[in-house]
Amino acid sequence: MSPDRLGPRQNIARRLLPPLLACAALITVGTPAAAVTVTTPAGPLSGVTANGHVETHPGPGRPVVLATIDVGLNPRAVAFTPGWRQAYVANAGSNTVSVIDVRRRTVIDTIDVGAFPYGVGFVRHGAFAYIANRDSDEVSVIDTAHRKVIKTIPVGDAPRWVAIAPDGRFAYVSSTGSGAVTVIDTATHTVTATITVGRSPRGIAFTPDGRTAYVANSDSDTVSVVDTATRTVTATITVGDEPRGVLVTPNGRTVYVSNTIGGTVSVIDARTNAVTATITVGANPRGLALHTGNRIAYVANSGSDSVFTFDTRTNTVLGEVAVGDDPRWTASGPGGTFLYVTNTGSHSVSVLTLAR
Repeated sequence: MSPDRLGPRQNIARRLLPPLLACAALITVGTPAAAVTVTTPAGPLSGVTANGHVETHPGPGRPVVLATIDVGLNPRAVAFTPGWRQAYVANAGSNTVSVIDVRRRTVIDTIDVGAFPYGVGFVRHGAFAYIANRDSDEVSVIDTAHRKVIKTIPVGDAPRWVAIAPDGRFAYVSSTGSGAVTVIDTATHTVTATITVGRSPRGIAFTPDGRTAYVANSDSDTVSVVDTATRTVTATITVGDEPRGVLVTPNGRTVYVSNTIGGTVSVIDARTNAVTATITVGANPRGLALHTGNRIAYVANSGSDSVFTFDTRTNTVLGEVAVGDDPRWTASGPGGTFLYVTNTGSHSVSVLTLAR
């Protein structure tokens, strides 16, 4: 079975998952047993439409779609180059990377890479792009000046995500088939360490100081807390059902984790490694990103073909917008003023911002 496909347990859970909770956000405070229901404030949310989407009205925090950009087949991750002039999209279905001109919102080049490209990251001030190729168990190194692959780096089984440490010295690559994270020295493009984490690791995010990395283990329903100096797991946090996406706030105090089968986002206090709240969002959430000012977060819901926004201060849902088919991963654009979302089923990227 493909690591990207849902097994019998996940398929049953997905069918049983309610289409959408429109007017309430379930907040779990402290331990999972201590749950309270918080009613969403009046304003952006006011009901459910016939197709199951939340009916939104103008208000702060409501997402809107600015444009749609056609890319390759079944796009997964997307990332902006330093300076945000371009964006690279990994097209899993066509074994290519689309290069987007951010200002013109058009594809300007297509680069052949390995089999089933998934994660994207930029190193050495954008001189090179790392592309994790799930089905060829390697990372393609792209020379961004010439837009061609100059090297391939063997990593673990079924690599997914690429996360670059804040100082740019190392890249972390999660391998779902190996239950491990591969550490790559970006100066030499060589593997320097392998860190064993939970089962089927997916998303990775660093704290701003680079001392800690959080790894979402989708088949363990946990997050591994990695000390980057010793490259060891120092804590394991239980979250929701099938965690995939990870977001650390710029102040390093809060970690958000999307739970794909659970239809929720876990809120973790980074100082205590405890889950302090659980936000109910759309079906099968994956990618997470912040808007400018860091008060509002986006989450892409692959099962409901939508993007939600929620208030990071109150953990309440603010609004929803329909995007393409099967939206997966997100990346914040220049200054966090807009968002890119990959739509795997419709082979496109949606450009979003917040309503004024």
